Amino acid sequence: MPTRELPEEAPGHYRESHPHPYYIPEKLPLSTRIDVDDELTELIADASFQLGRIDGISPTVDFSPVLYTSLVRLEAVETAEIEGADVDMDEVYAHHTQTGQDENVDVSRDLQEVLNAERALQRGFDAIKQGELITLDLLQSLHELLLENVRNEGEVVGEWRTIDVHLPSPYASQPPFVPPPHQSVPELMDSLETYIQMGGQYHPLIDLAITHYQFETVHPCEDGNGRLGRILIVLQLCAVGYLSEPYLYPSAYFNRNKQEYVEKMRAVSETGDWHDWITFFIEGIEEQARDSYKRTQRLMELRRDYEQRYPHQKTSHRLARGVFDMPYFTANDVQDEFDVSRQTAYNAIEELISDGVLVETTGKQRNQEYKAIDIFDILERRPDH
Repeated sequence: MPTRELPEEAPGHYRESHPHPYYIPEKLPLSTRIDVDDELTELIADASFQLGRIDGISPTVDFSPVLYTSLVRLEAVETAEIEGADVDMDEVYAHHTQTGQDENVDVSRDLQEVLNAERALQRGFDAIKQGELITLDLLQSLHELLLENVRNEGEVVGEWRTIDVHLPSPYASQPPFVPPPHQSVPELMDSLETYIQMGGQYHPLIDLAITHYQFETVHPCEDGNGRLGRILIVLQLCAVGYLSEPYLYPSAYFNRNKQEYVEKMRAVSETGDWHDWITFFIEGIEEQARDSYKRTQRLMELRRDYEQRYPHQKTSHRLARGVFDMPYFTANDVQDEFDVSRQTAYNAIEELISDGVLVETTGKQRNQEYKAIDIFDILERRPDH
């Protein structure tokens, strides 16, 4: 089959290979100028406003660490779900609770993928906060974390791929997309690193859309490209000053719009349609920032409600106010946190179960675990939009 010619606006070209041609994106920076019209300018302003709101609220939230830990875990669950893992937030919190009691806890492959994503995102974010640059070495170290104990036999981790890959189309009638041959990956990734470190060509949110497209099109790893590419988005938002903590989880948006995500990136490759891709991407940032703000506001309202409902220093009242710092816990955790006897801990837990604040999650008679229902409802609720 002859290689299809692409229009001049396309940021790359096809190269013959069998049975499907490679797509070779041009190195960054782009040779064709992107038109930033009034629609895009307004969208950038809206997204910047929403990002500013979530970052501005963090100093006012006294349960900030548990909030961003929860949002990191939401992002980890969503990003693993896109790759086919089936894990919910309860399982993630239960794992962290159980490993606090016993380190020899069995972990399924799906849960391991989520735990790896959580650890990689937090590790990368901490590195950027401490002043490290976004480098290929950093990305490769995060890739190694992402695939720890979940790699397939023979897969290379922590390095760029040494084999060629192809990506199935969402449509049966459309041929697969074949990223550039592995020999081209180092040069393309070097140009991506330089582009990010030099500050790009456009507004930071447009550059985020460009670099995400480039990363996923180069597809530098054998596996884990989607997860690593989505982590890179959050790291870049931190590096350019939009996020001081990881309060954004973009994977939820891509998860809701999987087919459109693939279609719009492929349209960039084949027609040079940057406008629709950048619009789609920045709308996702704006939506997720707005959603994080709403969840934070709801948690703050719930905190005020509990403070009014449980004003005294009884252990049950202290526990009701304390679930914002430990929304998933055991009776031992209550004993340690409030320095009370085991019986007092159980009495407090039972009182809050009867009030509908807590629920026991295991169904067991021993080694029981509890979660704060209202907090998890806010964290796990589907977005309003």
